[in-house]
Amino acid sequence: MKLYSAKASQAIDQDAINKANIPGILLMKRAGLFAFQTLEKIWSNAKHIHVVCGTGNNGGDGFIIAQYAVLSGYQVSVSIHGNQQKIQNDALLAFQELTQLGIKPITFNKACLDQADVIVDALFGTGLNQTVTGEFADTIKQINQANKPVLAIDIPSGLSADTGAILGIAVQAQHTCTFITQKLGLYTAQGQETAGKVHFSPLFIPNELYDNHTEVARNHALKYWLNTLPVRLASHHKGVSGTVCLVGGNKTMMGAIQLAGLASLKTGAGLVKVITHNEHGIAITQAIPEVMCYSTDDLTEQAGLANVIGIGPGLGLDDWANRLFNQVMDIPLPKVIDADALKILAKRQQSQLAITNGNWVLTPHPGEAAQLLDCDTQTIQKDRIHAIKQLHKKYGGVIVLKGNGTLIYDGNQMEICLAGNPGMAVGGMGDVLTGTIATFIAQGLSLWNAACLGVSLHAHAGDVLANQSGQPGILPSELASVMSQLLSYSDSPSS
Repeated sequence: MKLYSAKASQAIDQDAINKANIPGILLMKRAGLFAFQTLEKIWSNAKHIHVVCGTGNNGGDGFIIAQYAVLSGYQVSVSIHGNQQKIQNDALLAFQELTQLGIKPITFNKACLDQADVIVDALFGTGLNQTVTGEFADTIKQINQANKPVLAIDIPSGLSADTGAILGIAVQAQHTCTFITQKLGLYTAQGQETAGKVHFSPLFIPNELYDNHTEVARNHALKYWLNTLPVRLASHHKGVSGTVCLVGGNKTMMGAIQLAGLASLKTGAGLVKVITHNEHGIAITQAIPEVMCYSTDDLTEQAGLANVIGIGPGLGLDDWANRLFNQVMDIPLPKVIDADALKILAKRQQSQLAITNGNWVLTPHPGEAAQLLDCDTQTIQKDRIHAIKQLHKKYGGVIVLKGNGTLIYDGNQMEICLAGNPGMAVGGMGDVLTGTIATFIAQGLSLWNAACLGVSLHAHAGDVLANQSGQPGILPSELASVMSQLLSYSDSPSS
């Protein structure tokens, strides 16, 4: 799936009209028909539909939907918000056709919402780029308080199509019909919880019209990334399965590095070496006999025998942690940096970052990203696309910005993960991801492929657990075993 910005989406729309000679009103009618058919399929028992329209093309889509509903025998009411005199071009034609069917706009009020079985949100489109205030904000508030199912047209009104941030207030839709392109904002930040289930139609636009417009990000199926794994030949042995060195597990956080080690083993690492406090070694090896534990004095030697270093799970921020971090930075191996190691990294001067040459994967959540960029979490979440690009500009390598719609970026390409669920918001999930990505790097995958595969596998495993037993109570330690099972879906003989 390719995901586009609002600007690119509008440009493709115009290309369809000007280059492919598809009349704008025809595109509007295609969009309206798709949305109406979606509404009928989802709410088959609905009788009364209220359409909330703006004065732009999004409102025009709403007028078309109302037409189809009237012609199909539904009770229909339509309210227009904004100066009705501003309705023009295709939207005006759609409005005139609606009035010819005997439907006249009514003043928006609570009663029209109470009488409706379904509310159609056609207030604002993808071009919205400012905070919703005043009468419009009050309208959206009343829609959200009506406790009625909502179908949003193209994008929920008040949601940024580019960032997924709510611009003051946004319609909380159960379903969204979007057209021509998939908008990135529907799938990251607050997009998914605002848009509900997304239904997409390209409106039969020729594929070649998309070629001149660059997408913001892509999403690939898990199987696509699984097929980047190397083939496991009959002569395969542990030495070619990759050796992972994991560093962390401070005094009270032994479990974090243990989870990372478990994940590395479950995702196929040939050898997993954990550098941690001496007193943790026996407990970890008793829990996971396959993990080899070493004291911090052995870091340089054991890392020299590894293919990758993962640092951060349970590392802490004390002198012990800073000393280990400094040692790891001096070792010329690819690295996966997470958790406390990111906080230590954030305190380093720009001149100190050059020694890595960007040979790492950084995996911050929004709070850690804020520390790395010396801002607040709200700033990160307001525009996650800008944030991840700034992270890459400052730190290089591959950046994994975790959260709803996790983003992966290497300076040239961006991937968004659409899997995962809120049940995964529990301590230890990031540690599992660190061990997973480290394993794939150790097995020879590029930083980019390892990060994308790790994120996708991790998220899909969380969805499997949620489907089996519900979201509450998903444990990171359970995730590792499910990831191991999902690896078998590769087309490669490596499974």
